[in-house]
Amino acid sequence: MESWLDRHAELARLAERQLFFVDGQPRSGTTWLQQMLDSHPEVSCRGEAQFRDHCAVPLDRAMRQRFAALHERNTSIFGHTGGYPLPDPGDTQFLLGTAILSAFRQQAAGSSARAIGEKTPGNLFFFPQLRALFPGAKLIGIVRDPRDVISSNWHRFQDRPGATDADRTAFVRQVLPMAVRWMRAMLDAGESYPEHFRVVSYESLHQAPEPALATLFRFLGVADDAEVVAGCVAQTTFAVLAGRPAGMTQNGAFFRHGAPGDWPNTLTPEMNDMVLRALAWSFPHFGWQA
Repeated sequence: MESWLDRHAELARLAERQLFFVDGQPRSGTTWLQQMLDSHPEVSCRGEAQFRDHCAVPLDRAMRQRFAALHERNTSIFGHTGGYPLPDPGDTQFLLGTAILSAFRQQAAGSSARAIGEKTPGNLFFFPQLRALFPGAKLIGIVRDPRDVISSNWHRFQDRPGATDADRTAFVRQVLPMAVRWMRAMLDAGESYPEHFRVVSYESLHQAPEPALATLFRFLGVADDAEVVAGCVAQTTFAVLAGRPAGMTQNGAFFRHGAPGDWPNTLTPEMNDMVLRALAWSFPHFGWQA
């Protein structure tokens, strides 16, 4: 096993590469986008690392417990000496950064990737903390017509024999608040991180994948020539990933339909009206038709 010092030196060098994070609502195309990015010879993009839930939250809890335990002993036993130094928030951040870089080190082992990232739904809301750790980090968001997102989520997680329009209506009502929050956060990120954030729509990746993907590769600082981009697109078509043509629906499959605009087969006009009342304001930003 390499020494502790050697490992930290390697992590420091890794931190100098272009780190990035991918985000979007579940069923908005995040896995497809992640695989398109990962197919580039200079990019390593895997998913899902779950850095917030599996690293940030437990580390914060553990360090707060350590603070409380030390403070109690310093007060009750070692009051005459001042006791042991208490951890501060910077210690937690340092440990979190080390955990993230260690994961990226394992992910990119043996590769010469210039850009290293991962995709986890929710990275958008975690990005301020990630930017505090890695000021040069970048964020890529993907958005999809929310009606298709809701429809895909329904078929993936909720659909069952005997489900009624009332069941689907209740599901639409349940998920709309989070859909609104995600869409506002995507638009806000463009204003908050103009140099560090790019957003692409699921629909644009279908209609013109090469220019959309080339833009993201330039954003990450890797090669964007036509041959490389075309290769990435060819490796990640729906037919390659799902084993069947786009538009051939298989409910329950992870790659279910593979084409935009399937929502009318799931949502009634009344459900569509519910979505539009909540989210029609966002449609012009991404070219969706109400």
